[in-house]
Amino acid sequence: MPDSLQTIHERRAANTDDWLHGICREFSDATGWMLKFLRDSGQHKNGFDRRELDWCWHEDISDGHRRVGAFHLDVPGVHQPTLSFESAHRLAGLLAAQTNQILSSRRQIKHQATEIGALVTTREPDDQDVRMRLRALMRASVCIPRFRGAALFVLSPDGRSIRFRMSHHVAENDIPGKRRPLASSPFDLEALEIGVSAVNADTENSHFWLPEDMKTAVCVSVGNESGPIGTLWLYDRRQRDVDDKEIHLLQGFGNQIADTLEKIVLYSERKERQKLVRELDVVASATADFCDIAERFPGCDIAVRNRSRCEVGGDLCDVVRLDDKRTMVMVGDGSGDSIPAAIVMTAARGALHACLEANPGHIPSPDQMLAIVNRSLFHVTACQQFLTLIVGIYDDETGIFTYSNAGHPPPLYVRDGEVRSLESLGMLLGVVEAADYSCASLPIGPDDLLVLFSDGIVEAQSASKEMFCNDGILSALEGHADRTASEILENIWTRYEAHTGGRNLDDRTLVILKGVVEDEAEDG
Repeated sequence: MPDSLQTIHERRAANTDDWLHGICREFSDATGWMLKFLRDSGQHKNGFDRRELDWCWHEDISDGHRRVGAFHLDVPGVHQPTLSFESAHRLAGLLAAQTNQILSSRRQIKHQATEIGALVTTREPDDQDVRMRLRALMRASVCIPRFRGAALFVLSPDGRSIRFRMSHHVAENDIPGKRRPLASSPFDLEALEIGVSAVNADTENSHFWLPEDMKTAVCVSVGNESGPIGTLWLYDRRQRDVDDKEIHLLQGFGNQIADTLEKIVLYSERKERQKLVRELDVVASATADFCDIAERFPGCDIAVRNRSRCEVGGDLCDVVRLDDKRTMVMVGDGSGDSIPAAIVMTAARGALHACLEANPGHIPSPDQMLAIVNRSLFHVTACQQFLTLIVGIYDDETGIFTYSNAGHPPPLYVRDGEVRSLESLGMLLGVVEAADYSCASLPIGPDDLLVLFSDGIVEAQSASKEMFCNDGILSALEGHADRTASEILENIWTRYEAHTGGRNLDDRTLVILKGVVEDEAEDG
C-alpha cells in the first residue's frame, strides 16, 4: 500500500534530522565545542523552550519557507577546545548559513519536480494539476529566455478588454493597467494580431506598460486553434532586444498556456456538469418508481414501461389505485426535452395528485381532472409549454374503462381481433385556460387489449427514416395477444428496439392494459 502523505512527510523530516545531527557531531568532534540541532516543536514561543536559548549561541535553521529548527552552541565539555569561542561561533554561523542554503535548494528542487510532474503527467489531471501546470509554464517562460518576471492577461468574454490574471516574480501591485480596454492597448492588440510586440523604456508613456523597475517588455499572444485567449508579458530590468529564436520560444509558451487555460475552463465545466447530473439524479429518482410497473387487479392486468432520452424526461406515466375497485392510469408527454419537459410533466403530475387528495371522499371524473390540470399548467408554465395527457379509470366491478384524452396520440383498443383507435376528446393542456373536455367509456373484457403510448414509440425512426407507427405495434401483437400484459409489452418493446437499432431519440412510454377472467387475476 502506498505511503500516506503524513508518513512521507515524517520520513523526510527524520532523514533531515539525521543529517543535521550528523553535521553537529562532526563540528563538535572537530572543534571541541558542543553544537546541537533542536527541531522546531511549535509548542513554545518562536518554536523553542526559552530555557534552551540560554546557551552560548544559537541560529535558526530554515528552508526559506518555514523554520526547521535551530543550531545551539554550548560550552565545551571536559576536553580543551581547539578553537576560541569567537572562532567557534563564527564557524557555526557559516555552517548554519550553508545548511540553510542547502535546505532552501532542496525545497525548490522538490517544488520544481512537482511542477514538471504536472507538465508531463499522463493521468487525467485535476484542477490542482492544471493550475500547477500553468504556474510551471509561467516559471519556464521567465527562466529559459532569462527574463526577470512575467504577467498573464486574459481577454474578457466580450473580447473588448483584457485583465490581469497572474504573475511570476513580479508583485501584483507593481503590474500596471491590470484591466484595460483593448481599444487603448495597442501592444496587446498588436500581439493578438501578429503574435508579438515590444515595449522599452524609451517608448512613449512606457510607464503604462512597464513595472517601475523594468526597462523592457515583450508581449506575446496566448492562443491556440480555438482563437486568442489573452497575452503574456515578459519583463526585464535590462534594455534588451529579443531575437527570432526567443520569440518563437515565447510564442510556444503562449500556446501551451492557452491549452492549459482551456483545461481549467473544461475542468470547471466538468464539475458543473457533474453537479447537474447529481441534481438530475435526485429529480429522476422522484419518478423512478414508475419506470417499470406490472400490476394485476380483478379483471385487469397492467404492464408499464417508461424510459427517458436524457437524465430526466417529459413523459408522464403513473398507475394509481384509487380505492378498492378503481384504478387510474395516466400517460402524458410534456413539450420539449429533458429539463423543460420534466418541469411541465412534474407540474401536471403534482396537480393530478393534489386533485385526488383535495377531497378524499370524491374522485373526479377523467374530464374534470384534465380541466383542473389544464388551469394549473396555464397559470404556472410558459406560453410555449404544454402537455398531452390521457387519464383513464378502470372499474373492477363493471369492467369499464372511462377515459379522457387531451391531445395525446390515440391509444389502440383491440377486441375480438378488431382494432380501434381512440381519438382525442379535447385540446392540449396549458394552452387555453377555459378548455372543455369530455369522457368516453369502453368495456375491457377477457383478452381485450388497450395499448397506450407516447409519440416516442410510434414516431421512432429506423435507419432508413421509416417510422414504427401503429403498424409496428399491431405487427408485434400478432400471435401474442393471448399472453400476459408484461409479455405483450416486452414483445412490442423488443420490436421497437430492433426497428430503431437501439437508438433512443426521444422519451418513450408504453402501457398495456389487458382484460383477464377474474379467477385468473386472483391466481396472479
